[in-house]
Amino acid sequence: MGLTPLRRLQLAELEMAKKFVAFCDEHDLRYFMLDGTFLGAVRHKGFIPWDDDMDFGLLREDYERFLLLSEMKQVPFDVHNYFTSDSNMRRYFTKIEDPSIKVRRNAAKIEEITNIWIDIFPLDGMPNQSVLRKFREYYILWRRAAYRFSIFSINVDTQKPNRPLAEKLLIEFGKRFPVEKVFRFDREIKKLDKAVKKYPLAKSKWLFNAMSGYKFKEMFRKEIFGEGLFYEFEGQKWRGPQDFETYLTQLYGDYMSFPPESERNCHSISSIYESNDGLQ
Repeated sequence: MGLTPLRRLQLAELEMAKKFVAFCDEHDLRYFMLDGTFLGAVRHKGFIPWDDDMDFGLLREDYERFLLLSEMKQVPFDVHNYFTSDSNMRRYFTKIEDPSIKVRRNAAKIEEITNIWIDIFPLDGMPNQSVLRKFREYYILWRRAAYRFSIFSINVDTQKPNRPLAEKLLIEFGKRFPVEKVFRFDREIKKLDKAVKKYPLAKSKWLFNAMSGYKFKEMFRKEIFGEGLFYEFEGQKWRGPQDFETYLTQLYGDYMSFPPESERNCHSISSIYESNDGLQ
């Protein structure tokens, strides 16, 4: 019995991730497994069985160095980032891609056929003072929302289950009105970039992923990440946050229990396409 399309996709992403980690190690860039990738490492020692993507983070300084090295064509994969190599890129974070394998995605308003990818997120600082930090959270959430409206038709997953009521209302608004004409992409992404970089990570006691699907649930005191520990993932040993218990509990609650099937989120990938075998 052959591999399922999902498993083939996971194994292709795994090969990309091996190259990414090897590159980070070679250039002394401190990466961390994030989100479902890290949960998979702790709970499954590999991919969550239904997961179809991988997430890594780089501390902001290392993230900028990674982009600089990619501009110098020193990376063994395709790198896409709006601020450096790809003005057509519409995500704030970075994607590394394998153009030889494509997938069909139907989560957003417009169906996409894309290269397989791994998401690379910058990890930034926040104010140390609690009241100022809370105001900053609201401001960044507004900048995120404006940015997402600017690319609503290709970036907002309109099928994601269990969204809060406020998000559902915003999505319905985006479906019915031409929000991309009001919120101009090139302006909104630059405002978002300025907002998340305001507090340097080196001077902050806090670390957060501005583009996390978990929003400010993915903000932690820096010691939660620390220097990182190494966890098994599909036979590899990769770095993740040092205090895995606090990290995963804050994001997922009882992280060792499987969620109901209706809450097993993915990116609505309906087929995988390789150059020698067509859509499947």
